[in-house]
Amino acid sequence: MQTTHAIHEDDRLNSVLQQDQVLVTSLKSEDRRRKRKRLTLGLLMLIFGAGMGLLFTQSGHASPGEDLAAEGWELWKERRIVEAEEKFAEAVKIAPESTSAWNGLGWARLNQGKSSSALDAFEKCLEIEPSVGAALNGAGQALLSLRKYDEAKTYLLKCAPLAPASWYGLARVSLLQGDFDEAVKWSQKVVNVDPQNTVAAKILAAAKNQKIPDDLQRLIEPPARRSVEALKGWQFINSGRATEAKAHFQKLLEKTPNDFDAMCGLAFSLLNLGNVEEAKPYFEKCIAEKKNNLGAINGLARCLKIEGKTEEAIKLWKDMDETVGHINAGTAGLAYTYLEQGEFKLAIPYFERLVAAAPDRKEFQLRLNAAEIGLKNAK
Repeated sequence: MQTTHAIHEDDRLNSVLQQDQVLVTSLKSEDRRRKRKRLTLGLLMLIFGAGMGLLFTQSGHASPGEDLAAEGWELWKERRIVEAEEKFAEAVKIAPESTSAWNGLGWARLNQGKSSSALDAFEKCLEIEPSVGAALNGAGQALLSLRKYDEAKTYLLKCAPLAPASWYGLARVSLLQGDFDEAVKWSQKVVNVDPQNTVAAKILAAAKNQKIPDDLQRLIEPPARRSVEALKGWQFINSGRATEAKAHFQKLLEKTPNDFDAMCGLAFSLLNLGNVEEAKPYFEKCIAEKKNNLGAINGLARCLKIEGKTEEAIKLWKDMDETVGHINAGTAGLAYTYLEQGEFKLAIPYFERLVAAAPDRKEFQLRLNAAEIGLKNAK
């Protein structure tokens, strides 16, 4: 997992697996809708005969743009987000009416912290087809990350009847706006279908008490937007260009020594270059400034594991996993570490949660299979 930069580095993206779950839920709804549409077309073919069947068959061939969009989604499944964005961007040029390509472009951008440009892609998708649930949810998530709560809620409410994926976002935004009745409504729905979502449970309790604890506020409130310069450095990291990212963040810190994003970015740049001894103090300083910053906590845990202090790393990852309440980098850290240690019985529940949250990630399923085989052989 240490090579999947977007999951580990950016605290904006630390909940990327949760976003995967949100997206998968939305896409499943879209798939069901499309299947109903295909069934309707099939009935029409039976009614009107072979002539219409030929028409549908001819129009059913995938266009080059659709092929590119499909390649983009395959890259998405492999967490190659930057490459996926490039593929989707190419697809929309060739097939500007492809909702799949625009939707994919939106999600690829959103998972890199590019909320504004992600919103542009989602809105373009919805101009073509207003009922695309995944795009409605994506637009809502993008606006939520930009702290445009009223606009976010408009999109999320449109998505809610189509896909439960938007319920958690509605719970968050309602609580942040002080709309406690709505927060109760939506967080209760989330808890009903996902009893292990501890953040939703905390939102529900806070809404019922009509008071938001400071730690919950920090947990659900979108982080302040990064400067253009800091974002550029993170884009280097997400593209696997750690050396360029290091140089960029060092220059930025010379200008603004207390820039948290630059400090955290430099720490991850150093870690990805193997300079654990240099990276660790930066992570510790980041955590001292923002104790609930999951990206920095995960970075420190990775440093500790490399240093051989695995139990200390496990403790940090357990705190992350239990505090956040949904799948995150801490969950993955525990799963892979227990697997490496041969603690198959401990690894399996974490991999099961990862597979459930991101069923298209073949890596998780392969590792789950390995843990199950290991446990069986150990008996």
